[in-house]
Amino acid sequence: MENLHLNTQGDPIRIVLIDDDKVTIFMSKKILSNYDPKLIVDSFASGKEAIDFLKINKPVSPTILLLDINMPDYSGWDFLQEFSDLTSDCKVFMFTSSIDMKDLEKSKTFKKVLGFISKPLNAEKIKQLLADAFN
Repeated sequence: MENLHLNTQGDPIRIVLIDDDKVTIFMSKKILSNYDPKLIVDSFASGKEAIDFLKINKPVSPTILLLDINMPDYSGWDFLQEFSDLTSDCKVFMFTSSIDMKDLEKSKTFKKVLGFISKPLNAEKIKQLLADAFN
């Protein structure tokens, strides 16, 4: 296996999962860990928790955000509205089971969103995610 847990500067990659579904978080963390145990993975059950954390703890290592769209109280769109005001080089990917083309089109209106990843994660999607984030 390649050293995919490092970016081109040799810094560890942090992945932040933001999803209200505990099973999705559990399975995604397991799949990411199996793919490369050196990836740093944090998770949040709400977009509000994640945005509050990111405001206080500015990411210092290369960070990928996997952001669910449909969450109660504070959706992925709410997160992106507030996140767009933060100075951050986080790579944001919508992580969703939505197949609504309107969601795909709406995600393109946010400069920080680099792509759409359908649930569940697998090794091929992780490989593509890392390539898209750092190439």
